[in-house]
Amino acid sequence: MPQKPLTETELQMALQTVERAGSIAAAAVELDMPYGTLQNRLRRAKQLLQPVRHLQEEAQLPTFPDEDLPVNDILNHLESAFLKKSEHEAAKHWFKVKIKSDAPYGLAVIGDPHLGVHCNIPLLRRDVEILATTEGVGAVNIGDTVDNWGGRLIRLYADSDISRQTERRLAQWFLNKKEDDGAGIPWVVWLHGNHDTMHTEFSTYLKAINVHQIPMLDWRANFKLCFPSCEVKIDAAHNHKGTSIYNPLQGQKRASLWDDQADIYIAGHHHTWAISQEEAADNRVITMARARGYKWDDEYGKRGGFRQDNFGATILFVIDPTASPETRVKPFADLKEGAEFLRWKRNQFKN
Repeated sequence: MPQKPLTETELQMALQTVERAGSIAAAAVELDMPYGTLQNRLRRAKQLLQPVRHLQEEAQLPTFPDEDLPVNDILNHLESAFLKKSEHEAAKHWFKVKIKSDAPYGLAVIGDPHLGVHCNIPLLRRDVEILATTEGVGAVNIGDTVDNWGGRLIRLYADSDISRQTERRLAQWFLNKKEDDGAGIPWVVWLHGNHDTMHTEFSTYLKAINVHQIPMLDWRANFKLCFPSCEVKIDAAHNHKGTSIYNPLQGQKRASLWDDQADIYIAGHHHTWAISQEEAADNRVITMARARGYKWDDEYGKRGGFRQDNFGATILFVIDPTASPETRVKPFADLKEGAEFLRWKRNQFKN
């Protein structure tokens, strides 16, 4: 019977064992193989394998550079990006809005505008005119500037006599100053609500047209109104966490107990309004409110059985920085009445 030919693996093993053991004799012991048999294998290995090695050595193969950055460079870049983002986020926490004098000041928190077919345009126009012409007022957009339907809800555009392009024109008007053909609202903060981010391109568009660099934040802003004589801390959110059928200000109450300390807690989102003031356990006098916004008679509200409030579209906080804590903040559910009170307070301050 002819002997079975040796495989390349067996020949390679013979060469490697001899190289590792240092001699044929030692390798034969390790492989438990007669000395002569191992010699024959080595001879056969040199005949078959060495010419292949020789041919491989004759061909010089190319070496390609790495297609990406070295891992250490990637880590350095990611570290720099992380530190930059952390710095950015830290700067947004309790950022300062400096007010030049101690004259009474009005902070108007505009409830969800929803500029479009369900927006109460007559009321909106009245309030925009008040904000644009009243001295000593700053405004916060609590979010949901337009409907901006996205995802599966984009089908609702078919039921609305408005296009995405028209919504953007309305948003641009709402944001800009009068000299830029805008509404002329004196903005200090602008929030993005759930509708603003439903189609993500819209929030990017708002940031792109924000030529006056009004602070634009996603969902929530913690900031300070810094008067020469005191600071008033504002916690404004499109909505605070927490709901209750017994307390429309449950989210604001929860924030006052468990989140950072503020003087005013204000939200929108629910299309209802409420105002409350109380003294906290640490003797802070806190004001909690929810702005109703300008969306009226929408089908979602009707089908869901949600009540439709008629007041409190914008909540105006008249702040007297020179007053004692219990009288420093006066909230108004009617912007017109609040603006009249602010004018009276400022005249009193001047005189």
